[in-house]
Amino acid sequence: MNNEQYKSIVYKKLWFINKKEKNIAKEKLNVNGEERLLEKYGKPSKFVNHFVEDVIIEKASPPSSFYKVFTLGGLLFGNVLMAGILITAALLVLGTFTLYFTKPISTALTLQLLYLVIGIILFFIGYKGIKWVNAYFTRRLLIARRFKDLM
Repeated sequence: MNNEQYKSIVYKKLWFINKKEKNIAKEKLNVNGEERLLEKYGKPSKFVNHFVEDVIIEKASPPSSFYKVFTLGGLLFGNVLMAGILITAALLVLGTFTLYFTKPISTALTLQLLYLVIGIILFFIGYKGIKWVNAYFTRRLLIARRFKDLM
């Protein structure tokens, strides 16, 4: 496995980290010349586990007793909300095609353009929102799990 494949595997496994932590990972994975990452750090999973322990868990404060419950509830509510936004966007985009049958042509064109723009914006918000919600709450669940293992 070459260094680029190693980095690709590590970044896929660390999909939930923020930009600051991503820069730290890039610094650690930035090697000079012939040095191989596999020999330096071991398997990608081992690097990811150590990175999570050293960078994320060490800086986190111990969670309260309701931390995991609030985290799971937030994950559920956030995903339901984002799925609702995506469904609304899909209905808006699909609704543009029925305007020809229900409205006069002049009104239908302006409404169709408006529905398309709002639908595309909502698709973008829903997609990025799902990614953000899952990353944020996955990180919180990892922290709760690691502190539970330590106690």
